[in-house]
Amino acid sequence: MVFAFLFLAPAAALLLTFRVVPAAGALWHSFTEWDGVAPATYVGGANFARLVGDNTFWRAVLNNLVLVLCVPMWLGVSLVLALLIHQQVPGWRFFRATFFLPSVLSPVIIGTLFSAILRRDGPVNRGLETAGLGALAHDWLAEPATALPTLVMVILWGVFGMGVIVFLAGLSAVPSEILEAARLDGARGWTFVRYIIVPSLRHVIEFWAVNLVVWSFTSLFAFVYVMTGGGPGYATMLVEYQLYLEAFQFNHMGYACALGSALFLMVLGVVLIQIRLMTGGDD
Repeated sequence: MVFAFLFLAPAAALLLTFRVVPAAGALWHSFTEWDGVAPATYVGGANFARLVGDNTFWRAVLNNLVLVLCVPMWLGVSLVLALLIHQQVPGWRFFRATFFLPSVLSPVIIGTLFSAILRRDGPVNRGLETAGLGALAHDWLAEPATALPTLVMVILWGVFGMGVIVFLAGLSAVPSEILEAARLDGARGWTFVRYIIVPSLRHVIEFWAVNLVVWSFTSLFAFVYVMTGGGPGYATMLVEYQLYLEAFQFNHMGYACALGSALFLMVLGVVLIQIRLMTGGDD
């Protein structure tokens, strides 16, 4: 037992130092008025009261929820492509490497690349004009109607490769006898996916879905920072990006900590609901 604690001690110390203590500090400062330099002044629940009436915050929450609603699409694309590779369609080795490539690129690189591709005089609009579809050309990231959907598709391109790898790992663990028996029984297409693949990968799908939901709330800062800056207007504002603005542009550290606390509670609530739904209420 003593040796077990000795082995756990370094990891526990790191977790305590870089996770627990900062989280406790942020929670405390969410009840203060603080600019990050001067001593903090306790203001009770004033920051949370401001949060309730902050229209920017609620718009950011709505945008985050839109991204959560896109999780099934992100899951579906990765699952279908993983299944095609697992079935060894012609060129499957090439596609396996190609699909994973975006996952090794930094979000900053992806954001910069697509910002250039999607600008008003970029390749996408020039291609549309060449094809006689100039009426469809837009400044995709600068118009409120197209900014968030465009951001969603860029994020899909950036993350689907990792999902493909996760699902390929899950498919490799499915006994080949089950798949072969399903084919002999005439299972094809959607029937094969619905009744054989999805049940076999249930826990893998649940795992990746939870990861994507958490990721959609907490890991998209770089995409927004590089591509849209939360605009146009607040069309692509996310809670984590608003937190950055309040903390490091406006020096409202106390309010930023309140935003962080609210973000944590939102992620926790959404994930708990998601897990409950996916498990069908089973304990």
